[in-house]
Amino acid sequence: MPFKPICILIGIWICFYAKIEAQDIHYSQFIYHYPSQNPIQSGFYNGNHRITANYRNQWQTVPVPYMSFSLFYDSKIKLKSNGDYIGAGIGFDYDRAGDSELSLSSLNISLNYGLTLSKGHLIILGLSPNIGQRRLSDEKLKWGSQWTGDHYDKNRSPNEKFNTTGDVFFDLSGGLAYQYSFTKRTRLMASAAVFHLLEPDQTFYGLSQNKIKLPQRNVLNGSISLGLGAYLDLLLNGEFQKQDAYEEKLGTGLIRFYINQKPGSKFNLLAGCGIRLDDAYFPMLGFEYNNWMISGSYDITTSDFKTATNSRGGPEIAVQYIFKGIEPIGLYKKCPIY
Repeated sequence: MPFKPICILIGIWICFYAKIEAQDIHYSQFIYHYPSQNPIQSGFYNGNHRITANYRNQWQTVPVPYMSFSLFYDSKIKLKSNGDYIGAGIGFDYDRAGDSELSLSSLNISLNYGLTLSKGHLIILGLSPNIGQRRLSDEKLKWGSQWTGDHYDKNRSPNEKFNTTGDVFFDLSGGLAYQYSFTKRTRLMASAAVFHLLEPDQTFYGLSQNKIKLPQRNVLNGSISLGLGAYLDLLLNGEFQKQDAYEEKLGTGLIRFYINQKPGSKFNLLAGCGIRLDDAYFPMLGFEYNNWMISGSYDITTSDFKTATNSRGGPEIAVQYIFKGIEPIGLYKKCPIY
């Protein structure tokens, strides 16, 4: 690929990430958690079926640890020989944190359509309805009214009453994306999504006049994949998300090393680092072996919270398996025998 287009692509990524100055579940390795990025991600890969699992265990050194788990399956149906397809996926997210064990469980469904405009140009439109449940437990909570003046009395009434400790809600999200493929290994992609279009009620008090809506979450993503010679790929990803007054800005940079490309024993090494601005950075290391992908990272806290955590954020792991069918070879006329 010529040097000038490479410079243009890197410049776009830098501008995207530097210029853009959450309350939902989030992962440092956001590139492997597709439901939180954009509904267009379902079916957007080379293969027939895909299963992805994510796990994150954060802040074990403080009294309020944070645990997240996700499982996602997606597939696609090719419609035309020019590359159009329908993608569909279903996933489950579970998130729990704090003394109240405040948790969010959600079942996500995503549907999208990939439209090939011309050679190399692809537009994807996606929609994601989901059902969620947010719960808490007040058994371990301590209240100011339980302070007697010289000690804490757990038997003293907190004078706090929840109408419910859990509620089920329906939600809806939508997104779109554009990708241009220069070559098989060199691509540019940009996407945008809006989550919580219905802004469901999240209050535990059950008072209609005091509804607490789940704010909409706006997400922008940009990614560049650059093939550098025969044995290296440079993978750059940036994400910005805003939910009410909260913002999160992440970036990752990975190198893919092509170690072995023999059929049946393909092996690639993934190494790099990511950053969550004003919060943490996280080294990343993983590998791709045939249809498997496993990647791990560890958050190193850089914000003021590092005093409480001794800079230790926590580990995260992503595991993925892609089922790849054998493409039909088509019909060919037999050569006559002489």
